[in-house]
Amino acid sequence: MFPAQYYYPVFIHIVLIGSLFQYVQCTKMRMPVLLYSRKSNAGITFFSILFIFIVGLRPISSRYFGDTVNYAYTFYGYQYGTDLYDPDASEWMFNWLMVTCASVMDVQGFFVIVEVGYVGLMLLACKRLMPNNTSLAMLFCFGAFSFFTYGTNGIRNGLACSLMLLAFSFIQGTKKDKIIVVLLCFMAFNIHRSTALPIFCMVVSLFYRNTKMVFLFWIGSIFISAVAGGFVESFFTGLGFDDRMDNYLNSTEYDDQFSSTGFRWDFLLYSAMPIWLGWYVVIKKKIFNNQYLLLLHTYILANAFWVMLIRASFSNRFAYLSWFMYPLVLAYPLLVLPIWKDQGKKVGMILMTHILFTYLMWIKG
Repeated sequence: MFPAQYYYPVFIHIVLIGSLFQYVQCTKMRMPVLLYSRKSNAGITFFSILFIFIVGLRPISSRYFGDTVNYAYTFYGYQYGTDLYDPDASEWMFNWLMVTCASVMDVQGFFVIVEVGYVGLMLLACKRLMPNNTSLAMLFCFGAFSFFTYGTNGIRNGLACSLMLLAFSFIQGTKKDKIIVVLLCFMAFNIHRSTALPIFCMVVSLFYRNTKMVFLFWIGSIFISAVAGGFVESFFTGLGFDDRMDNYLNSTEYDDQFSSTGFRWDFLLYSAMPIWLGWYVVIKKKIFNNQYLLLLHTYILANAFWVMLIRASFSNRFAYLSWFMYPLVLAYPLLVLPIWKDQGKKVGMILMTHILFTYLMWIKG
């Protein structure tokens, strides 16, 4: 549709400009207006639709869109009969989606369908969790460090994790809502088995509510990684719960794509931002909200497992099993809970810090 090399630069600059506009708007808002008045979602919905179609119709390029080319080859294999669908295979649901689409549309149509799921489910989760500030919440999602990558490269993981985000929006509801949660988690797991980790952490968080101990577990994971990181990697590899994950942990062929290996202090500090905010809200300000505690605890637990594996090559893929929650864990208390008298200014500053990290990482290359 457009030259592949322009997709991300145009996207990140649009999000940056949108964030600057929202920063100006937020600084003018008093806390009651920010938290309790419902704003229009028209602009963010329009941008989401544009993203779905423009990115869904992207050219097939491994240089700019990573695994897009591999998904395209598999799609063509189903289309021309050189690959056969195996309903008994793991992660059968994504394969079923691909083989079904291969019988009625071209590969770009399939990518549009995936983008509808990835972006559309995320937008729906934002509307359910933060109905008064859906646009701001979705802007946090667009500005996340991993957002574009998992809309074009790790699309299967991205789609599965968007199902998980929607599941979080139902989990505090009725028995019927909890049935929907089970169905969404079932779909996520059968699209990408690695979602077993956030599903497990979500279940633990439902029954274990001691926030201080959850924080201590995350801090402890840093020391475990520093002292016994190699042992932990071997342990997780030995579990064999996901052959693909074993490959991420053991592979060195992707070192150049992961910019540097070893202990990633930059990514650790990035991961810590919603954790620090959670400490401030829950421990210092003593503001309790069941939905927020569930999101926060699940994020911290899932992120702690990544911290213990932080030295592994390509561990950023493992990091996404917590990072997919990052924008909502960051945005939810800012846009729902009364924390500061000048909350609008604080929200604007945190939004800009959030997007500028992503922007600077892109500039850094």
